[in-house]
Amino acid sequence: MSVDDFTTLASRIVWSPKSRRGFFASTLLFAILPCPQYAQCRAQLCLNLQTILDAAKTDFREYQREKTVGPDVSIEGTKVPCQVSRWADNVPMYICYAEVPYLNAEVWYARTMAALTSLTPAWQFQITSPGEDHYVDAGPPDCEISPTDGPYIGQCPLHLQIAKQRGGTAKLYFWVNSLSSPYLLRHALVPAGKPVVAAAVSACDDFCETIKRAFEAQTNAFEDIHMAAPNEGESAATARLIGAGECKVSAARKYDSGARGKQFVCYWREASATAAESRFHELIARLQVVMPSNWSRLEENELDEPTGANYRKWHGVEPGGKHDVSLYVLGEFVGLHITTWN
Repeated sequence: MSVDDFTTLASRIVWSPKSRRGFFASTLLFAILPCPQYAQCRAQLCLNLQTILDAAKTDFREYQREKTVGPDVSIEGTKVPCQVSRWADNVPMYICYAEVPYLNAEVWYARTMAALTSLTPAWQFQITSPGEDHYVDAGPPDCEISPTDGPYIGQCPLHLQIAKQRGGTAKLYFWVNSLSSPYLLRHALVPAGKPVVAAAVSACDDFCETIKRAFEAQTNAFEDIHMAAPNEGESAATARLIGAGECKVSAARKYDSGARGKQFVCYWREASATAAESRFHELIARLQVVMPSNWSRLEENELDEPTGANYRKWHGVEPGGKHDVSLYVLGEFVGLHITTWN
């Protein structure tokens, strides 16, 4: 990458003062890593990213119609698989995920950013880098970053992030929303005389509103979102997530410590394990932008003590551990638990 290329990249990046530490670490990696001429797209990562961006222009029809797996975004020593999924409003997305050693993640992040900025010279990249994490939203100039809903026309279609985990690993996420989906809509127009913030609030979709209600209800053990029950067991929830077969409020208990609490629970049963995986990753993507930014995040394989079944779990925890959220996938089943502990 030449000095002129780097200057052009820096001029198109938006960051806040809080993110400067991470930004300079990122730009240092851009400067020291051997970087091929991505303008000619000779590297496999660049070629794959070009294919994905091109597919976004045609609504990912090829991958949806043929049910084929598209290109990944791996580099040497770092495998990052991808798949097509859908948002709650039916807009397709191409999402890639992996958990890898943190140093590998930094190299992947630098190379991916270098390729993307070369492939999309007209786009603006908005970066925040708290600590050793990086969060990137990219799209046409002045595209909107929406932390709670979407996607809509005018929102940044590309998101990239790495989040450091305990144990020296990092979670990698990369997704691109369809650029041509018939389900892409505009935000509701703001009535005359109304503040602009009203549009952002009204634009939050059903999934967003329900999750917001569930997180808010943690403060009073979900009293606001459950139907009256004759005992302290479980009851139907007045809040329900799109596509879920069942949502309820029930008692919660940790088998390792015996701690007790209350939880808002929703379950999905998909047509196949592959569909369940897609739902699992879609929910992770949606929760990532709704959860408070100071919550820790972790994905791991676990053993269910009562049944002995192995399952995959994605877990977000509030500092202090009073509240948390967990996603589970096992075969065709996906479960979401938002919990408050006594």
